Amino acid sequence: MNITELRLLSQAHNLPASLAERLRFDVEQTLKGLYADESLADRLDDLYLPFARWVSQYSRPKHQPLVLGMGGPQGCGKTTFCAVVSHILAKGFDLNAVVVSLDDLYLTQKDRLAYAETAHPLFATRGVPGTHDTQLALTIFDRLKHLQEGEVMYVPKFDKSLDDRKPVHRWQEVAGPVDVIFFEGWCVGASPMSEESLNEPINRLEADKDADASWRHAVNEQLQQDYKRLFELIDVQMWMQPPSFDVVYDWRNKQERVLEAHLHDIHGGVLDTLDIKVMSPEALKGFMQYYERITRHMICSMAQSADVHFMLDEHQTVIKTKLPRAH
Repeated sequence: MNITELRLLSQAHNLPASLAERLRFDVEQTLKGLYADESLADRLDDLYLPFARWVSQYSRPKHQPLVLGMGGPQGCGKTTFCAVVSHILAKGFDLNAVVVSLDDLYLTQKDRLAYAETAHPLFATRGVPGTHDTQLALTIFDRLKHLQEGEVMYVPKFDKSLDDRKPVHRWQEVAGPVDVIFFEGWCVGASPMSEESLNEPINRLEADKDADASWRHAVNEQLQQDYKRLFELIDVQMWMQPPSFDVVYDWRNKQERVLEAHLHDIHGGVLDTLDIKVMSPEALKGFMQYYERITRHMICSMAQSADVHFMLDEHQTVIKTKLPRAH
């Protein structure tokens, strides 16, 4: 389904123009709060609203919250898309939509370092399967699914600049009942890889620090076990497809520079004196080698396995959307 077809879908359901007009300011504020491009509000009519309507229709027969999994390479726009659509579902369709990010479910720094000591030193760096608290994640999803009217729960938040989980009083508050859960993250929905494909290194990190492929096999084992259980909770798997892996570094570097600007806004000239981490472009190139293998695998495999596809151009613009024909 291309952009024109999405617009026709919107018109076919007599979506009132006033709804887009009423939501535009709210969406612009949502984008501003995410340090995202506010001009994305121009996609209300041809992308966000039609997709929100599709979700609202899909979720109606459900007795428990509809879980939408959103995977995609780093920096492709997953978080922004889910935040905007969840906001539209709440404001325009009276659905309580919650966004849970895989990035907020990392192990604490202390637990991650302890795991790295017993499993493999590369697990000290957050990112790959094995560095998330999957048991906590399963508990959170179970609680969200059963949250009743008048009940409140808190979902963890992670501070990437500190490389650790935020204190509990800064977690996300969620009131029940929940209608829709967006579960977004770079490897959400990833399937295990064949054992044979793991043997040869694909970058300098793997060649120098995982010569025997033990880390790669340990990551794959995580996908076969705990992450499989977590991803099986997903009702509809979505995927943001880049034109190639080559654009992913530029997207992620842009994301890091936005974080850097955000921190400068908060801390000003004292930022360099604080224990807050922002990666340089060179450090980022090394960091992304941790993600490369699974990202390349997903770019190939998600074309067949995902229920919903968002095709992106090199500028992160959604140029085509493919929805299931029936459900």
